[in-house]
Amino acid sequence: MTDLNDVEQLRAALRERPLGHTDRSLYLNLLSRSLRIRFKQQGVMADLDEAIDLQQEGHALCPPIHSAQAMSHNALANSFQARFKQRGIQSDLDEAIQLYRRALTLCTPGHSGHSLYLNNLAVSLKERFKQQGVLCDLSEAIDVHRAAIAFCPPGHSNRSTSLNNLATSLQMRFRQQGLLSDLYEAIDLHRSALALRPPGHPDQSSSLNNLATSLQDRFKQQGVLSDLDEAIDLHRAALALHCHGHSDQLSSLSNLAASLRTRFRSQGVLSDLDGAIDLQRAALALCPPGHSGQFLCLINLANSLYIKFKEWSVGLSDLSEAIDLHRTALALCPPGHHHRSTSLNSLATSLHEQFEQQGVLSFLDEAIGLNQEALALCPPGHSGRSTSLNSLANNLYSRFQQQHVLSDLDEAIDLHRAALVLRPPGHSD
Repeated sequence: MTDLNDVEQLRAALRERPLGHTDRSLYLNLLSRSLRIRFKQQGVMADLDEAIDLQQEGHALCPPIHSAQAMSHNALANSFQARFKQRGIQSDLDEAIQLYRRALTLCTPGHSGHSLYLNNLAVSLKERFKQQGVLCDLSEAIDVHRAAIAFCPPGHSNRSTSLNNLATSLQMRFRQQGLLSDLYEAIDLHRSALALRPPGHPDQSSSLNNLATSLQDRFKQQGVLSDLDEAIDLHRAALALHCHGHSDQLSSLSNLAASLRTRFRSQGVLSDLDGAIDLQRAALALCPPGHSGQFLCLINLANSLYIKFKEWSVGLSDLSEAIDLHRTALALCPPGHHHRSTSLNSLATSLHEQFEQQGVLSFLDEAIGLNQEALALCPPGHSGRSTSLNSLANNLYSRFQQQHVLSDLDEAIDLHRAALVLRPPGHSD
């Protein structure tokens, strides 16, 4: 008898069922499921690649029955999205979105999977927004999340998840457009989700973190210290739920560090910044080479060291370490990687500071080159374009002050004008 969890036995069973065999579709699905499970446990990409190939073959054999076709679309989309998270290949995410759309067209509003498919589509659209910065993806994600909540009335087992998903999308739109109504709604939704996740609930820690980050955003807008203090308390509570080795320990360390760094900027208490740096070093220690979180941990620690240098340091050691960390982070973002523009701008900022400290023009020239590459990766419509425009403009103006080449000044002015157009009256920046 075939062990349904044994990949090799299932491969052998599939070989005994060639094209045209009545059970081939069943064993394609069984083998792909086992490969996906093993991928989640061991992280071997070949397992996920093989699972997708098998799913695609099984999908083609799926009979044109709405419920079966919808589930097949959704399952294949989940695998493409999982592969996108590992490799960052945009076509995988685009394919997942198209499959989620097809799954929705194949089920009526009363279908048992309708709210799940809505949430999956919205999450994927939100992820594409993060990569490409096209606001229509985020706006659609919000509309889809609202539709999903309508299928999860009070008492529904998925209500807290739907509330949380809509809240995070609104918070993301707030960060792009600066509308306080989005942020206030997000906070209310996060509080409602947290109330449905009491102590012992598996998602309580994520709700604690999500409410905390939204309160941090409100603090940045309105400066009410109680929001930030509450956010820090929430982050500490979330971290306390994550013992050593917990899968969410890394994110909790990073989130608490970020809130302490924000309070340092507000109150100027060095112990907050030192605490943030200690937490970020602990987070980076959890990310050996090849770990998916290594890039962000490098960037976060580098930024904190840069802040400490700007505020307190006498020597250049903190700045030098920050630059080394930024270079390591950039090496993890080859051309085509979705974080490359952020990494380029971050390294450029630190190099500009090194130029200010040491007066070596090559540092400034390198910073300008990095800014130019970053701007090329942020075409019109990209959410990071205004930041890239300003960064390049500032560095060109610094070079004009040194060399008095008028073309640098003219270009800086044009770039600042272009950035200002992207920040209309009412924008938070």
